[in-house]
Amino acid sequence: MLVKRESPGAGTAPASLPPPPALNTGVYLSVPLFNKRADLLALTIPFIVFSWVCSVSRLYVRLFAFRAAGWDDLFIVLALVCTTMCSILLCIAPDFGFGTSVYALSLPEIEKLIKIMYIGNFPYPLSAALFKLALLFQYLRIFEPRSKQSLLCKCLAIVVFVWGLIFAAITWVPCVPLAAFWDFSITDARCWGFGSHDIDEFMRYFVGQAITTALLDFIIFVIPAHLYFKPATEKKTRVALLCLFGLGLCVNICSLWRMAYVIQLARAGTGSFDPTWYSPTAAGLANIEAHLAVACAGLPIFWPSLERAWNRVFVTYEVSVTTDYGQFPSKPKDVELQSISSDKNLTLDPAQMPEGWEPFVGDETTGLGESETVIESLANSKRSWRVKHLFQRQLTTAP
Repeated sequence: MLVKRESPGAGTAPASLPPPPALNTGVYLSVPLFNKRADLLALTIPFIVFSWVCSVSRLYVRLFAFRAAGWDDLFIVLALVCTTMCSILLCIAPDFGFGTSVYALSLPEIEKLIKIMYIGNFPYPLSAALFKLALLFQYLRIFEPRSKQSLLCKCLAIVVFVWGLIFAAITWVPCVPLAAFWDFSITDARCWGFGSHDIDEFMRYFVGQAITTALLDFIIFVIPAHLYFKPATEKKTRVALLCLFGLGLCVNICSLWRMAYVIQLARAGTGSFDPTWYSPTAAGLANIEAHLAVACAGLPIFWPSLERAWNRVFVTYEVSVTTDYGQFPSKPKDVELQSISSDKNLTLDPAQMPEGWEPFVGDETTGLGESETVIESLANSKRSWRVKHLFQRQLTTAP
């Protein structure tokens, strides 16, 4: 879809944001995917539903199936709530000019849009840090308490906590006083990070946040990779790890895509920067990344249970039972004897059994799946033959 960008006369632009050359030359520009409301909703709502399904399924398994809830479950709930809040604000932001060129908006419209985006970005640092902490605390359940992997997870949890605090402080308090973040009439305010009116400083924080997020995501998702290649790893654990790696790959793709996009904006130069026009792509990718990460933390928990339930519904187990009578092969090492009550398990009348005799059942399962069952006794071979003959005749003539 191609549209002609409106001239800067349609609105008033801040002095620190000179209009891009395309606005002055009348060049037609293609609209980014996330700038169109319908596409934004189509790309956001399915991921909201997917993350909720995975998280609720995870909580059901932990709370009702295993009854083993932990800190990682609390972090997932908080991350899910924060991510959903960001998604809701992102979906309504186009009504306030998000996705429209800043040079086509009036100053009151820009200030109102900045307020909406501030509210929408408020939970994002929490979401980005909480799902990372959820995965790390989930890993601590798997690794031995004093292993190197456990120590690495604890150190990374501290790094993520500090990173989240710094990221949150820059996002929540971009200016002093805070109103200066959206009120351009306040000229004596001190602003930094995402509130800086210096485009170069703003882009440095923007790029730094994108790079550190991608780096932490990659490190966290590869920590349990060695478990998959261990011979002792159970099948259900391998399946859970495959789910984790698959979704983790998608999360890292979104993270790297957003990082490359932000770096591209930074290299384009100050004169080409249009915050309300280019930000929806970065915000949309960050939103998808957050929802996939929340789902990634939940899927390995409930997927093995779902797989077992699926197999019970769609897999048929056929059992064939046969009884053979004959000479038991002479393989004493391969035979396991199990004592049973003869009057309880056989049709032979106890009065017909000689006094002092206790029958045994010997079972052997060969490599081909064949099973043979005979009756043995502790007495001598002659008596044993008589008892076997008597038992066989009784069982053969029984109705």
